[in-house]
Amino acid sequence: MLDNGKRKGLFLLKFSQKELNHLVFLSEVVLTGKKKSLMDETLQCLLYIVKSLEEVELPDSVVGQIERLTALIETDLRDENVRMQEIRGHLDWMQKKERNSSLPS
Repeated sequence: MLDNGKRKGLFLLKFSQKELNHLVFLSEVVLTGKKKSLMDETLQCLLYIVKSLEEVELPDSVVGQIERLTALIETDLRDENVRMQEIRGHLDWMQKKERNSSLPS
């Protein structure tokens, strides 16, 4: 983090290409080595960088990969949400059934 800048009252530190390459290397090691214990930290580092960008130019091949991964993530999260709603609905139904069976006739 060599270069300091200032924008909107904030001090900015610029990562050099060497530092970014090192972060990419570490991310790939964590991902390919399936180091699940470090996934959160790795994702957080990458998220900080992405959130700091206003826009980025990417090659079409990278955009295609990101779109496929994004679609996969969205599908998985939707499926998980649907499954959680099914579970909640079943639990609500079971609780309602228990309450109705405990009421005096």
